[in-house]
Amino acid sequence: MPYNILHVVPYMHPSTGGPPVVVENFVAEASRLGHSSQIISTTKFCRGDERSLKARLEQLAPTTFLTELETVPFVSRSARETIDAHVRRADLVHVHTLWRPLNVAARYACSRHDRPYVFMPHGMLDPYSLSIKALKKSIYLKFFEGPNMACAQRMIYTTSEEERLAASVGLHLPDGAIVPLGARVSSTSTNDLRLQFLEKYPQAEGKRRLLFLGRLHHKKGLDRILNCLQHVLQTIPNALLIVAGTGEPKYEEHIRQLVGSLALDDHVVLTGHLDGELKWASFAAAELFLLPSRQENFAITVAEAMQMGVPVVITDKVNTWPYVEEAGAGLVLAERDIDALLPRAIETLLMDDATRSKMAAQGSRFACDRLTWQASAQKLLACYDQVVSGRSA
Repeated sequence: MPYNILHVVPYMHPSTGGPPVVVENFVAEASRLGHSSQIISTTKFCRGDERSLKARLEQLAPTTFLTELETVPFVSRSARETIDAHVRRADLVHVHTLWRPLNVAARYACSRHDRPYVFMPHGMLDPYSLSIKALKKSIYLKFFEGPNMACAQRMIYTTSEEERLAASVGLHLPDGAIVPLGARVSSTSTNDLRLQFLEKYPQAEGKRRLLFLGRLHHKKGLDRILNCLQHVLQTIPNALLIVAGTGEPKYEEHIRQLVGSLALDDHVVLTGHLDGELKWASFAAAELFLLPSRQENFAITVAEAMQMGVPVVITDKVNTWPYVEEAGAGLVLAERDIDALLPRAIETLLMDDATRSKMAAQGSRFACDRLTWQASAQKLLACYDQVVSGRSA
């Protein structure tokens, strides 16, 4: 039976990473399988570009932005009426992320109109995440977000590790379903993509290229890579770190200053945000993908690197680490020993062509088979089936 699915997500700006990417791909795959979708969101993180963003999203599904939710703690009457209208049209509601009034409004609307909903925390129930602004979050959990989750028909996790960490928090949570996320990479040949990158960034020619791609944020561990790069350069003097991404201006400036203070200007390329073919070109040009995060949920970039045949080096705080280990797609480093392990891992893999080649092939096979948006959508729709059939039984 085809569904009309309503995705409730507090922000859809691509600069925020995970949730918007997930929603867009779920909507696209659901459409391919004969289901319709709606998106209701807010203008959070938009910087005057909400019209162009909305126009792009409308090509996927009807999309509504609610600006009222950004300035008031509770939903205005006009916003509530808009949410009610969307919920009434839906067969099932999918709520994404925590800490937003939009989630409370969606719960009440689902209750008023007897619509089931599932809740996807996107890693925000990780104890590391909850430890940041802990008092504020504990209060919000007790009075708002805890009831939002308790009333859901399912919790949607992307890995078993995310589910385990969420359970450790001690909240009353509904049954969970594991829906691994995926990747959708370019069909252009790797060689052509590599040449495209080198044409854009000729200073990378002839270098041993390492890639960090993602939002620039302290938890991502970019500082760890920079701090160990001088050690790596003693063994591999032509190593080059490609940093592809943007973040808060203050943190971006911190990274630029760190590069300068470590005398790494000739060994780091800061590309800013990359998308389209140039994003895939950065993967194609890289010999290793590095993500030594202090905390990370699914990390779609890990699945992308694996599909592109780039060995990955991550910490055991990146929740996709079991997939990397199972596939033999790279190295998983213990967080507690990261400062010693990271430079050694980079040096070891750069000096071992055979192992890198084997990891690349194994990772690509695994990810192209199991970490795709098609596979992800099928698992999600199977969960929807269970929820809807359970309600009608």
